[in-house]
Amino acid sequence: MRGLALAGTMLAALCGGAQAADQVKLGLMTPLSGPISPAGAETKRGVDLALEELGNKLGGLPVKYTVVDDKTNPAEAVQGASKLIDDAKVDFVTGFSSSNTMIPVWKTFNDAGVFAVGALAGPLQFAGKDCVQNGFVVSFSNDDWPAAVGKYMTEKGVKSAFFVGADYQAGYEHVGAAMKYFKGKAVGPVYTPLTQLDFSPEIARIRAEKPDAVFAFLVGAGGVAFVKQYAQAGLQNQIPFYTEDPVANPLTFPAQGDAAVGLIMGTNWTADLDNAANKKFVAAFTAKYNRLPATFAALGYDAVKLIDSAVKEVGGKIENKDAVRAALRKANFQSVRGSFKFNNNHFPIQDLYIMEVKKDEKGTLRAVLKDTAVKDWQDPYHQECPMKW
Repeated sequence: MRGLALAGTMLAALCGGAQAADQVKLGLMTPLSGPISPAGAETKRGVDLALEELGNKLGGLPVKYTVVDDKTNPAEAVQGASKLIDDAKVDFVTGFSSSNTMIPVWKTFNDAGVFAVGALAGPLQFAGKDCVQNGFVVSFSNDDWPAAVGKYMTEKGVKSAFFVGADYQAGYEHVGAAMKYFKGKAVGPVYTPLTQLDFSPEIARIRAEKPDAVFAFLVGAGGVAFVKQYAQAGLQNQIPFYTEDPVANPLTFPAQGDAAVGLIMGTNWTADLDNAANKKFVAAFTAKYNRLPATFAALGYDAVKLIDSAVKEVGGKIENKDAVRAALRKANFQSVRGSFKFNNNHFPIQDLYIMEVKKDEKGTLRAVLKDTAVKDWQDPYHQECPMKW
C-alpha cells in the first residue's frame, strides 16, 4: 500500500500544473484486409467493445477514434502512421496485429511522442535492445506462446517434431522459439508463403519423416487449410498436432470443423479464466457476437482498459508525457487475464497456458484449458532492454 501511495504521489507531482484535455484522440492500426485480416478484425471487436463499455470515453474524456487498415502491408502501415500522427494527431494508438506492419512504425510513433499500445504482435527486437519508452505491448513477445508449447512437448516426452511456419517475421520468431524450448530432435523448419493454401508438399514430407509430433504456426486462411488437409491426409489421429492460438480459435472453427479436434495450443488467455473481468468480457462479447471471443479480441479489450486507466490516473492531463508513461507502467486495471504487470521492457509478465480443442456437450468446438504451462513468464529479451524504472 505504501508503494502505491508513493507512486500516486509521484504521478501527482509529474502532472504538476498541466491542464486536462477536452478529448482523447485514439488511433487503431490493424489489418482489416489482407492475409491477417481475421485477427485484425477480431482485435478491433475487442477494442470497440471496451470503448462501448466505457461510454466512448477514456479516463472520463470523450474519444475521437480513427481507424487505419494497414492491409498487412508495411508500406500501408507507414502511410497509416503518417495519417494518425500528422492528420489525426492521436495521443494513443493501439492494434498492431502483424509483426510485418508493426516493425516499420513502432519507433515512428515513439519518436512522435505518441503512446503505442500493442494488442497482438510482439516482435522480439522491441522486447530487447530496441525497446522504446512510449511503446507498451499488452499481448506477448513472439517468444511467449511457442515457449509454452515447446516446453510442454518436452514434458510430454515428444522425441522428434516437424516444424512448419508462415514465411514472415512472426512465423520465424514463433517457430524459432518453439524449436528453442523443445529439447527433442527438430525436423525443419519449413516456411510457407502467407497466401499458400495447398500444403500437400509439406504433408507428404511429414508423412515421410514420421515425427512424434508436428508444430505449425500458420495464420488466416493458411492455418485453416493446413488443419483441414492434415486431417484429410489421415494424420490427425496418428501424429499429435501442436500449435498456437491463431491456428485454431472461434474464428477458424466453423471452417475447420472436426479437423480441429485434438489440437494442442499455447496461449496467454482463455475464456475459461476465472476472474471477474474475464467473465464480464466473455459475457458481453458473446451477447454481442453470439460466439466466444478469440484471444485477439481479449487483448484488444485489455489494451483499451490500460489506456483508460492511465488517462484516469493523470486526471486527463495527457500532455504530460512523463506522467502518462508512469501511469501506463502501473497497469492499474482489471485485466481479463487476472494478474497483470509490465516488465522493464514494457512487455507483460504473465501466465502461459496449454489448451486443447474439444467439442462441448452441444457439439460446439472450443479450446479448453488443459494446463498452466508457465507461471509469471518473463521473456528473456527484457534483460537486453536498457530501460530501468
